[in-house]
Amino acid sequence: MRFFLLLPLFFSTSLFALISIAPVDIGSNPGFSGNVSGSLGSKSGNTNKDDYSLGLRLQYDEGADYLVWGTFTYNYGSSEGIKNEDRTYAHVRFIHALVENDWCTEFFLQSEQDEFKDIKERSLVGANGRWRFFHINNLGKGYVGLGALAEKIDYAHLIINPPENNTRINSYLAYTRNFMESSKLSYIGYYQPKLGDTSDYITVQDLELIVPIYQKLYLSMSAKYTYDSRPPLGVEEQDTQYKTTLLWEF
Repeated sequence: MRFFLLLPLFFSTSLFALISIAPVDIGSNPGFSGNVSGSLGSKSGNTNKDDYSLGLRLQYDEGADYLVWGTFTYNYGSSEGIKNEDRTYAHVRFIHALVENDWCTEFFLQSEQDEFKDIKERSLVGANGRWRFFHINNLGKGYVGLGALAEKIDYAHLIINPPENNTRINSYLAYTRNFMESSKLSYIGYYQPKLGDTSDYITVQDLELIVPIYQKLYLSMSAKYTYDSRPPLGVEEQDTQYKTTLLWEF
């Protein structure tokens, strides 16, 4: 019954790759897994609007010592014939267990382009230590991560926004709470100050609720707030995003 009640929502909501903000534990889903997704949204008449997205995620969980996952997403949007979103994002992360899942090391690579943040190419590489400070089976988990990353940014308008090469501290706090039937509430907050100049920093606050609909189909409701203390010229310091999506996991 719940599935049929949510069918109208299915046809009015974009599909996105299932990329939960909760950190993944080694051994939680051994072997290969992943998902592929896409969406097309269109309105015409009083409002003319088009939105497209594609997503791919692949993961291999060795089961005891390490796990690696990677994701790629592309989002495009236009309103009244004027483009208002054009972004690609790719991230690969390797996680290695030191003391079961309580202590781990993480290594990651990331690349992104975002026309409406004037980012022609942002590439970064980094490493973290991760501590799982809270864990109760079938109830919840808490994590703290601390490390560093090196980033290189090339902007589209080089005259007003020269290239950047930065080294930043990378720290995060994450918490996941399970409840009801396969439902999950997750929070993750990042703080990334620049080494040598802590007045230059980025913070990200992300909250997500995932509830099951039918078999491997899930509904996700999320809110994300990003603050960049020194954005490129012409770009706002703050970004707020609310999103309701349907997810297919396998």
